[in-house]
Amino acid sequence: MSEPSKRPPDSQENRPSYTPASPVKRALAWMGVVYMVILVLLTTYNMATGEPLHGIPGILLFPACGGLAAVAFLRWRDVRKTPMLVLGILAALACLVNLVTGLVALAAALGGN
Repeated sequence: MSEPSKRPPDSQENRPSYTPASPVKRALAWMGVVYMVILVLLTTYNMATGEPLHGIPGILLFPACGGLAAVAFLRWRDVRKTPMLVLGILAALACLVNLVTGLVALAAALGGN
């Protein structure tokens, strides 16, 4: 019988190195999660009622504007250049406008006034 190796299992050499994702990657991943939730809800509504919702591009645009705002603010934090701050503010405003118009259109499409 062969003798098992005597190396400790928790030595530094055997551990894989872990590098967490950057904040930009995390912001874009959350944007993807929001898109997937929206697509699942829209598909479920379509399958349940037999017709798709109309007039809700704001609902589909607000995650992209929010992701752009998050990336712009994160880049501004690193480089401190004014165009990134302006882009972040404009994208955040576009996100807010798209969310409000999308929710109003969604309420109208679902029968609320």
